[in-house]
Parts: sequence; C-alpha cells; structure tokens
Amino acid sequence: MLEFLKSTKFKIFVIVICAVMLGSVIAVATVNSSSPVTSAVGVVFKPLQKLSGFVSEKLDWLSASFESAGAYKDEIERLNQKIAEYENRIAENGELEHKVKTYEAMLGVKELNEDFVLESCNIIGADSMDLFSSIILDKGSDSDITLNDPVISGNYVVGIVKKVHPTFCVVETLLNPDTKISALESKSREIAYVTTTLEYSQKGSCLLSGLSRTSSITPGGIIVTSGIGATYPKGLIIGTVSEVNESPYDLSSYAVIEPGVDLSQLEDVFVITDFAGQGVKSSQ
Repeated sequence: MLEFLKSTKFKIFVIVICAVMLGSVIAVATVNSSSPVTSAVGVVFKPLQKLSGFVSEKLDWLSASFESAGAYKDEIERLNQKIAEYENRIAENGELEHKVKTYEAMLGVKELNEDFVLESCNIIGADSMDLFSSIILDKGSDSDITLNDPVISGNYVVGIVKKVHPTFCVVETLLNPDTKISALESKSREIAYVTTTLEYSQKGSCLLSGLSRTSSITPGGIIVTSGIGATYPKGLIIGTVSEVNESPYDLSSYAVIEPGVDLSQLEDVFVITDFAGQGVKSSQ
C-alpha cells in the first residue's frame, strides 16, 4: 500500500482530483455568467467533471468489493467448518460400523462355540524385534490374557499369544516360522501340521507339512485346526490349499496354504482366553 502511495500513478491521480475540484469551484462562481472566459472554463473542465464522476463510481464499487470479499471469506470459513463437522461424523459412523461388524463376527463365533471366552483387542503395532510378523495388542494380563491363548479374527486363526504384559501382549502370527499348529483337511480329514519358512512367510503363505506322497489333499481344500495339543480349539479355519508339492528331501509332500485372513489389513482381533479342553496355561 505504501508503495502505491509513493508511485507516479498516485501523484497523477491526486493532480487530476485537485484540477477537478478547482474546476468545480470556478464553475459555481461563474454559473450566472456567459462571458467568453466562463465558456472557456466550462469547455476545459466539463470532461474533468465527467472523469470525477467516473472515478467516484469506481471508488464506490471498489469499496463495495472489499466489503463483499470480507463477506465471502467469512462464508468460506463457515462452510469449511461445516465440511470438517461432516467429515468427523462420517469418520465416527465408519468407526461405529466397523465395531458393529466386529461384534457381529464375535456373536457368530459364540453361537458356534458357546464355550469360548473372548476378549476383544485392537492391534496397536508390530513387534520391532521380530522379523516374522508378530503383532501387538492393546490388552494383556489385566484382561486375563495369558501365554498360548489363541487369537482369531471371526472364525479364522491369526496366531497365538507369546508375550504378556499387564496392558498389552505380543502375538506370534501364522507367518512366523516358529508356528506349528496341528491341523487337518476338512474333506479328507488328513492330519498334518501347519508351519512356514522365511521364503513362504515373505509371500504371505503357510505350509501344511508332513503329508504322505499318496495324500488326497488337492488345491481348494480347507485347512482347520485339529484340536490336538489343546492349544487351539478344534475347527478354526487356518486357510485354503493353493498347491500341493512333493518334498525334495524325503518321501513326503506338502501343501501351500493361503491364510484365511490378510494380516496386513487387520485392525482388531479376539483372544480366546478360555475354551473347553484348553490345556494348562503357562504363567508369564
């Protein structure tokens, strides 16, 4: 603004305004005279009077524009606040919908397994000390969670509790090479065990190992927990067979399993803190 006031354009503008004002004074003083001087003054200053009116109109328009701009700014701020409120409501509704679906899944599991005692948990991170897909839950021994409690999402196996603290616990998932779950194929009822290797873990897959070369298991077969060992209850879904291969080391074969849950997409799970036939729990 200061730069404009100091500019040549502004100085010219002031000179023009002064000339207009001077012309107006002279015109008033000679309004009743018809002398040649009066006529000459009228001729000279009439265009300046028109210019004065034009400038006045533009200044009024400019002032109104500033007022309108302020009003538009206030309206934009009000609308932005409304948008933020609606976005918060949408987020809250999405969170509520997710919780409803989670508890519907829990009720479904409870209907099929009345003996299950379930504890709902949120996934709050991954174990930085574990390269093999361990996850951290927001509840621990204060919520009656103990070592070797199985962890599920719906009726699907996620893993097993391996570290317990008062307010959180660490879960060893299906993609950890230390995993070993007694399992069977739901159709053939063949029993084997589920584990994985670093190579398959990085692909997001597990292995059903210990099958005979004459195994009738084929791609598409559903692998579930057998209940042997009393660590996992019987009938939880582990995943689906994607391929069956012969072992290069012995006369056995193995099946590649795609887990029933995408561990990278999980937000919450259920810990089974008790079920019929569960083995003696270890203390922390």
